[in-house]
Amino acid sequence: MQRAIAECALGADPLTTRSCAVLVPSRGAAAALRASLENLRLGVGSRHSEKGEGGPEDRDLTPGAVVVPDLVTRDELYRRWHRAIPDVPPLLTGFDREVIFRRAALSASAADAAPFRLRPGLIREMLAFYDELRRRDRTVDDFERLMTGSLEASAAIDRGAERMLVQTRFLTSAFREFERRISESGGVDEHGIRARLLERETSAPYSRIVVTVGDRAADPVGLWTADFDLLARLPGITHLDVIATEQLLATGFHERVHDLLPGLIEERRRPSVPPVLLAPEAEDNAVLWFVSRDREEELANFARAVKESPRLDRTGVVFQRPLPYLYLARHVFPDAGVPYQALDALPLAGEPIAAAIDLLFSVAAAEATRASLIDLLGSPHWRFDVEGEKVERTDVAALDELLRSTKYLGGWERIAKLGDELEAAQVQSGREGRKWNRAARGIRAAVSIARDIRHAVTRPTASGQLTALLEVITAHEQLPDDSAAWYGRHMRARAAILSALQGLAAAHAVHGDEPLTVPELMGGVRRWVEGQTFSPRTGTEGITLLDARAAAYADLDNIHLVGLVESDWPDRARRNIFYPSSLLTQLGWPNEHDRLQAARARFRDLLRLPRARVSLSSFTLEEDAIVASSPFLEELPGCGLAIERRPGAEGVRVFAQEALSMEPVVASAVIGDAAEWLRLRESRTPISDEAFHGAAGPREPSVYAVSHVERYLECPFKYFASYVLELDEERDVESGLTPQERGQFLHEVFEAFFKTWHARGGREITASNVEAALTLFDEVAHDRLSPLSEADRALERTHLLGSAAAAGLAARAFAFEIEHQVEVVERLLEHPLEGEFVFRGEDGSRRLRIRAKADRIDLLSDGTLRLVDYKLGRAPRPARALQLPVYGVCATQALEGRHGRSWTLSRAGYVAFKEKNAFSGLGTSAALEQALADGQQRFLGAVAGIERGSFPVDPEEPFLCTRCGYAGVCRKDYVGDE
Repeated sequence: MQRAIAECALGADPLTTRSCAVLVPSRGAAAALRASLENLRLGVGSRHSEKGEGGPEDRDLTPGAVVVPDLVTRDELYRRWHRAIPDVPPLLTGFDREVIFRRAALSASAADAAPFRLRPGLIREMLAFYDELRRRDRTVDDFERLMTGSLEASAAIDRGAERMLVQTRFLTSAFREFERRISESGGVDEHGIRARLLERETSAPYSRIVVTVGDRAADPVGLWTADFDLLARLPGITHLDVIATEQLLATGFHERVHDLLPGLIEERRRPSVPPVLLAPEAEDNAVLWFVSRDREEELANFARAVKESPRLDRTGVVFQRPLPYLYLARHVFPDAGVPYQALDALPLAGEPIAAAIDLLFSVAAAEATRASLIDLLGSPHWRFDVEGEKVERTDVAALDELLRSTKYLGGWERIAKLGDELEAAQVQSGREGRKWNRAARGIRAAVSIARDIRHAVTRPTASGQLTALLEVITAHEQLPDDSAAWYGRHMRARAAILSALQGLAAAHAVHGDEPLTVPELMGGVRRWVEGQTFSPRTGTEGITLLDARAAAYADLDNIHLVGLVESDWPDRARRNIFYPSSLLTQLGWPNEHDRLQAARARFRDLLRLPRARVSLSSFTLEEDAIVASSPFLEELPGCGLAIERRPGAEGVRVFAQEALSMEPVVASAVIGDAAEWLRLRESRTPISDEAFHGAAGPREPSVYAVSHVERYLECPFKYFASYVLELDEERDVESGLTPQERGQFLHEVFEAFFKTWHARGGREITASNVEAALTLFDEVAHDRLSPLSEADRALERTHLLGSAAAAGLAARAFAFEIEHQVEVVERLLEHPLEGEFVFRGEDGSRRLRIRAKADRIDLLSDGTLRLVDYKLGRAPRPARALQLPVYGVCATQALEGRHGRSWTLSRAGYVAFKEKNAFSGLGTSAALEQALADGQQRFLGAVAGIERGSFPVDPEEPFLCTRCGYAGVCRKDYVGDE
């Protein structure tokens, strides 16, 4: 294919070559084809082929000076045609057309209500649908006639058809209004360019055009029906060449291209010598591709395999999706000492500056919530000054702590009051005053930037909103030092985004300047950035990284296809969101079968692309999920390529960290940054040291809080972080009461109820007095609930008193007492259990100092006591329950002699709101004795671990890690290690 392009485009006369345009799918393909044409003309490919010989086809081209034709994409071709039209109106930008279409859609919706909300993303989809309709050589009248005719007959009996008919009428109205506004705009778009080129005599910029892409049925970046029609009829074009492989023609493109361009003269070229398929050594000869763990390991294994290759510039890595391979290559290949170059562009949305600007929109959309403000103020891409001093990360951390503690939830009015609250709080003394003083600089910065953003998004015009946002960006952006390696890349990405905002502002100023809502503003900018690409200009030599479409234009000896998984090969089709394919077929839309056949054809062509060898690889894990291999791999057994087996390169060490970690290193042989790293590594504690597995050294016995020891059983590291390091837990701000506050509130209500109940002469609760108890509980709860906010009041009332769906805690507590009908001598509420107590375990007895508080202890007339603990959630699992067994042991010892007698434990359990049963007990008689023995043993074992200083990351349930408040300081990679 490349030789055919060269024969058509590289004429003997340089003037003829300059009047020739070669149509390619992308700029990456243009760069690859330029190098290939130079190689073919100069004979570079044949001289450097690893086979050592060039076929006669390489010698057909006459050597000489290389004058390369104009290599253009479809959009670039239209821009060149536009410049060739005399007295043509200016070309409308994408921003202009989107703003005009939005106005047209709103106007059409006012006359005929839209069947959906006109969100920014939907506006873009409607415009893309209109463009595709026109590019398939269909008019709006064609669209209305065909779709209405298909839907009207069944609309009366089919709701789906009725809705699509309403949608068709709205889209027709919007499309016609858009065309009217375009004609009145004083500009022209690509559809207008086609019309003008055919209406008047135009001096075409090219006399010969070489088409190297297929049609849209065969290629997602191919030419449309209207493009082929224009090429066939455009005056001034004397030669039109369409170049395609036999594989592509066999998918149906052969018939379609003859229909599009009647009278084509066909010429065949002899095929190139096929390459060798490089496969791994395996017991099963059916294995014809390499398999890695993930995408990073794919590149690492390839780097090992080609490390000693003499001609890396003749080697390519080919992928279907550039991401994440282009990001991974930045680290993998330099670490392996393998030079590389990338021809593909990256998404502009992946640049750090895009993420930084997105933070501004997040603050605007969320009205300055805590999370959005902290993200913005803490970003290294922004600089905020207060009274000439920069806001540091410590200021932001103090602000975060303050906003959490005050339950700040955002809102423009609430953030505006923070400054006044700061002034009032700074005169306070004590802990709260110090907290506000530490956060003072962060508060002032937050109030200032929130005011600026609010002012920007509430401007009366869309252009004013965007201009104000540009002012905010330029006032607070933190530019990198010009000596930084990434300075140039950052500035180019910055220029692209800022120019886009300026272009969008200019488009609104000319074509419609009503203000946008924050979602419209944010959605419009985000979707534009996400749709753009950005060329990072990576490397000029070494291995070539390029996508599958650009690879077809590259002259290489060896290629390695990566990412052969189901999600990448074949690439995903872009679905129409308005109509099913059965309706779109009559408008010229292709079917799925044609697309998949063409994708397979391109894959087969890639297998025969290189001069020497081709290899393939897939992987098994994507973000820790198992992925399936591509169905295209089924083509390998019948591809007709000779197979060469080669051992895998997994054991080859080419990365510095592998060599340094696997054997002793002579320090004198390591210089520069590597030497500093080596000194640090040799001085650190070995990874096998117990300190890396939770050993913090022995600790003296102390007073043990039972709830703290229970946390040790939940996860030793959580105990260490909370009670040894005394770190605060990271918790999201909650609009209502926190779990701790809710638990404390619950205990206060029950304590107040029983005190009042006893003061009024009540004792045990029975079936005869339960209604009176519930009435009194309602009164006590009402008094306690009244200070809470309305939302908290409703929620906590449901917990305490229940609803039609479930009983509350009061009803559960009273129900279990009625069932266990024993006379109550005394109730001990929130009773402290402090002092030294004796606990018995498998290794004997031990006396420990304990600090605890039992929710409720009932002393009963039969000489026994009953322990009750209230839980808003579920009762702890018996295998981990610690509080009730320890409380039971402590209570029997602490209450010895009370009322002149001894007391034994007869019942202990939980009144839990989310449990099915009203009372979840530890059992009675023998079961209770065993529960007490097991609980004491667990307690003594946990205390022994604390005193040994053993705090490994060992959660009782691994899922608890997902909501742990110490995730930021936890060495989660050691979970499960012994």
